[in-house]
Amino acid sequence: MSSSFIVRPLGPSLGAEVLDLDPASVALPQTLAAIEAALVKHEALVLHVPGLTPEQHLAIARYFGEPEVHTFYPNLGEGFEQITVIDSKLGDRADMWHHDESFLPSPPIVTMTHAQILPPCGGDTCWTSMTTAYDALSARMKQYLEGLHAWHDMNGPMTTALRQNVVTHERYVEVINMNRRHLHPLVIQHPVSGRKALYLSPTYTTHIDGLATPESDAILAYLHAHCQHVQFGFRHRWRVGDMVLWDNRSVLHNAILDYQPHQRRMQRTSVFARGPFHA
Repeated sequence: MSSSFIVRPLGPSLGAEVLDLDPASVALPQTLAAIEAALVKHEALVLHVPGLTPEQHLAIARYFGEPEVHTFYPNLGEGFEQITVIDSKLGDRADMWHHDESFLPSPPIVTMTHAQILPPCGGDTCWTSMTTAYDALSARMKQYLEGLHAWHDMNGPMTTALRQNVVTHERYVEVINMNRRHLHPLVIQHPVSGRKALYLSPTYTTHIDGLATPESDAILAYLHAHCQHVQFGFRHRWRVGDMVLWDNRSVLHNAILDYQPHQRRMQRTSVFARGPFHA
């Protein structure tokens, strides 16, 4: 049983795939340590693991931290409650740029998604590197952003979902009453790599704390446009059995909804840090 593998970069700013991975070695400590090192370097990592078991899926998740039992999505059931099922047939979608659950005080640090059923074409996922996007800002803009905080709120996408008849009014009211919002720095530092990253998204970030509304709107609009430049991005065309792990602290992602009426079904786990979310 070999724990060695080859890592091949897939994008200029982020993204890599693991080649020659022995499926039986996936849960070995030395393999997981090598996967973590590759993930920190490349920010999104593709594993070709069609035979991955739920036990192996959870072993990978637990290496990084505490797997989440998701509030909204169904899961695989007893013993595997941390593996959520994301199924387009149930109305599940994530076709917007976002960090997972950035409205929480300590959002997930890593998300991993394993492809189960895919449409005949379409259904790609895109990521953008918020570390590379930060690096590309001018020194003056970096100085301006330092020390600023922005609010992340779940209400916006829930309102959109209600308008699109994706959720019922009862479900909308239930989620709104949870008051899921939190204030995060606009610039965070990765606790392992030490790199600084922009931390905002057009989905959850509503405004910059302490700024006049026009100034906040203008700065956020500029940053959102800046972060979506193609040179910061990576797009993955899924194959059944692919698992992609991404660093939720340093990338945004967007699952493209271009495959209806076909089905797209994923098994996903998000992982909370055992320590601080960022440095």
